[in-house]
Formats: sequence, C-alpha cells, structure tokens
Amino acid sequence: MGFPSPIGASDAMAKSLYCGMKPIASWDAERDKTPPTGGVFNLEFSPEGTLLVAACEKKSIQIFDPLTHELIHSVNGAHSDCVNCVKFLDGRMFATCSDDTTIALWDVRNLKKKIRLLLGHSKWVKNIEFSVKDKLLVTSGLDGSIYTWDINSYTECNLLYQRVFHTSSLMRCRLSPDARQMVMCTTGGLIVIIHDLNLSTLSQDLYGFKPNLYRLMQMSQQLIPIAAMYDHLFDSSRKENRVEFVSDFPDGNDAEVVSALQVHPQGWSALSRNISHDDKSEWTCIHDIQPHNSSPNKDIKDSEPVTRKLPPRRTRLRVYRMPRLHEQLAPAPYTTVRVRRYPDTEPRPSTSQEVVVGPVPTNRSRLLGGLSGIQNDVWEAAITIKQHRLMQEMYNRGQVRRNFNMQRITGVNTGITPPAAQHPRAQRNDDETSTSPSPSGQTPAEEASSSSDAEGATRHYIRQNKDRLLYYIEETNEGKGFIKELCYSADGRIVCSPFGRGIRLLALNNDCSELSSCVQELNGARPMVEVGQSLGIHQDLVVSSKFSPRYHMLVTGCLEGKIVWYQPFSGESL
Repeated sequence: MGFPSPIGASDAMAKSLYCGMKPIASWDAERDKTPPTGGVFNLEFSPEGTLLVAACEKKSIQIFDPLTHELIHSVNGAHSDCVNCVKFLDGRMFATCSDDTTIALWDVRNLKKKIRLLLGHSKWVKNIEFSVKDKLLVTSGLDGSIYTWDINSYTECNLLYQRVFHTSSLMRCRLSPDARQMVMCTTGGLIVIIHDLNLSTLSQDLYGFKPNLYRLMQMSQQLIPIAAMYDHLFDSSRKENRVEFVSDFPDGNDAEVVSALQVHPQGWSALSRNISHDDKSEWTCIHDIQPHNSSPNKDIKDSEPVTRKLPPRRTRLRVYRMPRLHEQLAPAPYTTVRVRRYPDTEPRPSTSQEVVVGPVPTNRSRLLGGLSGIQNDVWEAAITIKQHRLMQEMYNRGQVRRNFNMQRITGVNTGITPPAAQHPRAQRNDDETSTSPSPSGQTPAEEASSSSDAEGATRHYIRQNKDRLLYYIEETNEGKGFIKELCYSADGRIVCSPFGRGIRLLALNNDCSELSSCVQELNGARPMVEVGQSLGIHQDLVVSSKFSPRYHMLVTGCLEGKIVWYQPFSGESL
C-alpha cells in the first residue's frame, strides 16, 4: 500500500538466516591436485557476487565460482612474494598487492598476464582501495605511505601516481563506500579519520603532519609546537580533509596494534581488531565514524587543566627498533625479546625505557612483517618533551642565563622555544619595578599586557578526542602474530570474526538489528552478542573471511589453504 516498513520489521528474517549459517562446502589444493597455496590471506567477491578471488601466501591467486564452489582459474606466480590483498575495480578488473612491494592489475577475461605492474612502494603492500568518485586506486603499505594511482593515465613505464600521506606505523587504510572518508589504523593504538576527503589536495593539506607526534602530545598534555601547529586540521569548520582521532577502547583493552580494519557497508562505523599492549588479549571494536559537525571536538588550551582521565598504561613511553631492509626481505623466525637497557650514545634517562626488539615475522605469519610500534615520530616527541622539562628545571633553579645560548640552539633543533632570559629588573622589589620605565617607554604593566596579547594571538590548542566506541567484544588470543581479517555482512547487521580455528558471527543485539536502530537506544559502549554457535571446521588458524555482496553467503580461509563456504542450511552440515 506504499507505507514504509516499520523499524525492525526485517529483524526476524535476518536472524533466522544468519543463525542458520552452516558450512556446506570446502576446497583445498591437495584435493584438487593443484600446487600448494599456503595461507589464504584475503578473500574478495566481485561486485555482483559472481566471482571469488583468494589471495594466497605462496604467490598465487585462486578464482572460484562462489555458487558451485568450483575452482575456475589458478594463477601461479602472480607475484614474486605472498599475495596480501585483492580489490575489484569493476565487474571484470581487479588489483592485487604483494610483499614484493608491487601492485598488479588483472582482467578476468585474460589472466595469462598482468594488465599492468605498479611500482612505487618501498616495503610490503598490504591494502588496496578504490575511489569510485575519483577513479583512483589507493594503496598503502608498511613503508607508511599511501599512494593514489590514476588507472586511466597509462605511460610507457607506469601509471601516474602520487604519495598523498605518510605516517610511521601505518597498518591499514580504508575508504568509505562513497569515498568521502578515509580511515587509517596504526600499530600505536590509534584510528585516524579524514572527513570530507579530497584526494587531490590531501598531500598538500596534511604535508608534514605526524599523527603519532600529535597523539603523544595529547596523552602527555605537554604542548609540542611542531605538533600543535597542525591543530587547524581538527577544526570542525574545515570543508575538506578534516582530521579526527579515535582512541577510546573498552575497559581492560589497552589497545596497541590495530591490525585489521573494515568500514560499514553504509559508511556508518569502523570495525577493527586490536592487540593489547601486553599481547595477552585481542578485541573486536566498532567505532562511530560519521561526521558530527554539530558537536565538534573540544579545544583544550595549553593553560587549561585536562578533565578527561587518561588510561594509565598508555602514558608510559616505549621506544621501538625498526628492522632494517634486509630483515624485511629475508625475515627471521617470529621472536619478541623484551629487554631493558640504556643507549650508549644517549644520556642516561631518569626512568628505564622498554625496548622491544621485533617482532619479525616468518613468511607465513605476515602479521606485522618488518613492523614495530610508534617509531621515529614518537622518538622525536620524546626528545622534545625531555628537553622541555630539562629547560623548565633549569629555569626553576635560576640557571637560565648561564645556559641560555645552549638552550636557544637546542630549542631550534627540537621546536621548543627556551624561556626568555630574565631581565635584571625582574629581580628587584615590586615598588622599584612598578616605577621604572622600560626601554620602549612603556610601563611594566603595559609591557606585560602587550606581551600577553601577543602570546594569546599565537596560542595553540591540544585537541581532545571524542568517545566514539559503540560495541566491543574480547576475542581468543590464539595464533599470536597473525592478522585475522574480519568483515561485515552486506547489510551491516552481522560481523564475522575469526575465532581460533573457526569463526564467530556477532550481532549488535539478540534481534540482529541494524546499527541505525540500535544506536538510538545506545547509552555508552556495549558488548556484542554471539549469534548461534561458533563454527569451527578448519584444521588451522582462520585468517580471512568475507560475506557475499549479493547472497547470504560467507567464505573463510585458513593458514592451511582451505576455503569453506557457509550458507543458511536446515539439514545436516558439512
């Protein structure tokens, strides 16, 4: 009759379908007598759901008919190292990226050779996105760089490409479906959102901006001028490329490495999986990423007290060693060594620093290959804050005049301006100071007033992050050192999360409601609920999962190279 369906009218149908998910078919290379594929690191459906492509550890890609579960084509030697990600650009063209630092373009109608091989990254390439709005391919890797590639600008050697952003410890980069937002996650427990994304001006707008440095300034609430000079990027009045940090996680989750990231099919939220600082727990979290211009981030002046309680574990500084290039090309077995030492070439600090050597993954683990935590940016920030505190202590002890020249030199190097040398007049009594004219002809009160006005005109702010956490759940910590790629269902109601050698289907509530109807009643972050029972059929760790964009179908892949299909099924499961 033309009346819209009431909210929640389709919840019962969705719940019955998802609760009935059972494994119905499987594939492995040994059964089909094909060369071993190694771990299945990524699964991707074509936009119409008619093709399924698997990115495999042993340099191959496997293409399936998702309805018949049969292997259509196998491309062995697709790259010279393991294949990490697959992304369809349209119904016939897709791109793959690899640890050989390259991106390849393929046409499903002719898979005998690549359309084009893209060269630009210097380290392992882990993620591919495609901006439909700009017709640009967006890639990111463990070199910390995000590149855009114009697929319609062929040259003799390469496509036209541009590095639009760089930050150390970058892990994943995703675009919203309408390409109006970019979401990044790092190995420092930070999610970065860029609202009103404009890829053509992103490199100019964010030139020199270091998220890790700004985040450290937020955590310490110590003003760092070389970081605070970018506070305009957080201004809610910005029309393009506005930056927002997301750093709130559930109680008990001291998130450090945010290893997996997905965006809601409608662009409402970001789904992530992180590893806690102590490596003893993993968590799946859903954060709101929609722009809220009506309630912008609170600006905290450097002179104002901070009322928000910061997590105590995150205030400890850790310094990490970044593996050299030869370690990434020929990785050693995965080891994590925690030691306490003092650098021989650095002044002995007042407190010990924790140095994590590694982790360095094997070819099989592929988690944080050649990765460490907050690296150069944090080291720069640590030196800056340390120098500032040292100068402040000298100022309090009255040693400013004696060491002023050295402070001026170090101030140039660190971005901290040393405190001005006290004029001898300042050491006189109040009566003498109030009656003595200054060299400029102004009284001391007028001079102080003008100095205060000038200082206020150039005062920077330390932005406070908004609480964005909506839902969360703790995961099993089995399989340390591996990325577990979780995913949203096509309607965004369900999350598939790898859980050891199986998976869990997670919903926002027991009715499998959509986020738009759940968030109306949301008062603070809530735990997710498990739909049905955990599904475990793999013989090894599940590291990839993907829902079909068209059918109620789920596919998972494990380190053994086995792929399993799941569909609503009322009879006996596989």
